[in-house]
Amino acid sequence: MALPKTRGSQTLQDYGTPGSGSGAEKSNWQFWTRDMSAANFVALTGEMSALRTATLDLVLGSEAGSTNLAASSTTAIENTDPLAQRENKWLVRYHDGHGKRFTLEIPTAKLVLLDTGTEFLDLTVTVVATWVTAFETTAVSPDDSGSSVVVDSIQFVGRRN
Repeated sequence: MALPKTRGSQTLQDYGTPGSGSGAEKSNWQFWTRDMSAANFVALTGEMSALRTATLDLVLGSEAGSTNLAASSTTAIENTDPLAQRENKWLVRYHDGHGKRFTLEIPTAKLVLLDTGTEFLDLTVTVVATWVTAFETTAVSPDDSGSSVVVDSIQFVGRRN
């Protein structure tokens, strides 16, 4: 089992104006993916971009930057939605082909997507299923770059940072 070397991340900005003292806090999430090479660079960066785009449909935060092994970017887009708070997070539970379980958190959760009467997302709803497909296509096990992953659940959680 080889540990993955390539990771992507996305920085999300919550509500507030940068430099005004009224918020605009940033938080990020990351994922592991197949090792990047000259042969798969275009395809893999496309998959990573598609996963980040799908994530924007699950959150209220605006993208403030992203990172790939070979490239990174930072942007300063003001977020105008007061419900976009970095403390509202999606807790994604997933497992790899060996059955080992992992989690990741995505900030600025879009709570309107919650399944009625629960704190979970319905993985079959189109916008959520699109994200799940993008994640399962792009991400690999943090412990084994050759092992695919399967999303088990996505739950709303509140965190301080």
